[in-house]
Amino acid sequence: MGTITVTIIGNTYPVKEQIKALGGRWDSRAKGWNVPIENADAARALVAGATQTRKRNRGYVSHYARFSSGAEVYTNKRGRCEDAPCCGCCS
Repeated sequence: MGTITVTIIGNTYPVKEQIKALGGRWDSRAKGWNVPIENADAARALVAGATQTRKRNRGYVSHYARFSSGAEVYTNKRGRCEDAPCCGCCS
């Protein structure tokens, strides 16, 4: 039978090495660390005391547009429809 683990999420990046030292393993599906239950309180304390990392730049967000042909699409930063090549509405 395997070890019982608890998933720790939140601002874990600044303390990831300490979480690894506590036996934590990254779970990409849960986007958190699976830590053995006996070390869960210590891992939670590390995450609670972690300094905030810089906010990520979300990048460009697409915009809704309606072309003269009547087509309704979401456009990228170049003004092209994100489904291109499609109906030719943006060419």
